[in-house]
Amino acid sequence: MGLACSECFSGPNLYKLLKPGFEYERQVMEDLMNGKSAAPLSIHTSSGVPPALSAFVEALEPHLPWKNTADLDWCVSLQLEGASAVWAAIDMLLQTQILSTGNNKRIKVAVGATSYHGPPSTSLGSKSPLWQKEQQVIYPVPSPGVEIDEDNMLVTFEDWLNMNGDEIGVMLIEPQWGSSQAGLPWPKNLLKRYVSSAQSRGIKVVADEIMCGLGRHGHGTLFVSEAWELNPDAITFGKSIGGGVYPLSGAVLKEGRELLHANKCSVMQSHTYAGSSTRALMTATAVLNELPKWLPSITKLGEEMDHIFRYLTKISKGMLFGHGQGLMWGAVFSRDGLNKDEEYRANLIKTFKDICDSIGILPYHVPVGGFMVSPMIDIDVGTIYEIGERLEKAVVMTIEAVNWELPAVTSEAEVAASISQQQQQECLPYWHNTRSCTSCSSFVCSDVRTRFVGNV
Repeated sequence: MGLACSECFSGPNLYKLLKPGFEYERQVMEDLMNGKSAAPLSIHTSSGVPPALSAFVEALEPHLPWKNTADLDWCVSLQLEGASAVWAAIDMLLQTQILSTGNNKRIKVAVGATSYHGPPSTSLGSKSPLWQKEQQVIYPVPSPGVEIDEDNMLVTFEDWLNMNGDEIGVMLIEPQWGSSQAGLPWPKNLLKRYVSSAQSRGIKVVADEIMCGLGRHGHGTLFVSEAWELNPDAITFGKSIGGGVYPLSGAVLKEGRELLHANKCSVMQSHTYAGSSTRALMTATAVLNELPKWLPSITKLGEEMDHIFRYLTKISKGMLFGHGQGLMWGAVFSRDGLNKDEEYRANLIKTFKDICDSIGILPYHVPVGGFMVSPMIDIDVGTIYEIGERLEKAVVMTIEAVNWELPAVTSEAEVAASISQQQQQECLPYWHNTRSCTSCSSFVCSDVRTRFVGNV
């Protein structure tokens, strides 16, 4: 069902992306065997860069989330994995911030409450001596399953800026959370207002799109920042850029290349093999060139996933709530009803994991107490529904295994009456022409699923 959005293509589609690099390496191996000079498979970063880098940069530029990129003073720092890419983005923004303003006191980094960037398990969140926690401050964010009053959230954020803004150099955002919130997307307009408010106070903003970027979000662009017009000062990308085969990530700075160059500054977050692999770069170039062809499919499959997760939320009777977009979805087990007891909730989560194992499915289980589904983007609609059916089975078996009871705020009779009414509602034919019908008593009307599978 996808593990942390690390892959994008499978089977023949993946073969097509890997073949150019495979042929390149085969030629290298032949030359080595015959004692000839061989092209580089990788280059130590202090010695140079692989020739494949130029093609990668050319493929990346059209997808950057800013207008008139040809007029921008942008640059990219390549890394191997996501946490390092976030470090690199912060590094570049803090340096350009200090160089352009002369203020070397705004060095704190703002991370969202419950964000993946905060805990000690991550690179940015590491304990001393790698990172001093007093340099990191937490800003308020929406929570899964909680109704959001966007105006009140913005007032709270403005109050927070009034207290902390003068010390903050960089703020990190995830337009769609990954592991920390199980794929929960931000409310688009609220996030735009957060970004503009922060930038109006001189705070630089990094949009971390390592999990949700590269088209997975389903809004028809490679980066959410472009689709939502967020205008961050830097973005990060990673994971599936290497096809799920090669480690590769990066941070793109919107403006500041010449400033860094003029002051003889380099990116301090770097290492021996950052962006040095020819095969990784060749594969990433192929991924960037191939992905746009799949953007409409991701949008359509995201609509089907929406029905699946709405259905799972409904049948769970308050045990969990789902959310997501495109081909990045998740669900978090609630803290309502019996789940208010943390021991009960922990046992419920373990039971769900064990049941998933027993019926042969592997969602991406996340520490927040839930799971994510982020399949290959070339998945077919029949497999999408198989994912839904198997998750339905896991949810139902979990309810039975732990004797789940409804939250106290909703009576069981009310929910039963609501479900009964939905099951008795007549299915409308036009629903069956486009998507699954979640008003039926069965998960997906069989004729609809068969027609979807047959039309792939």
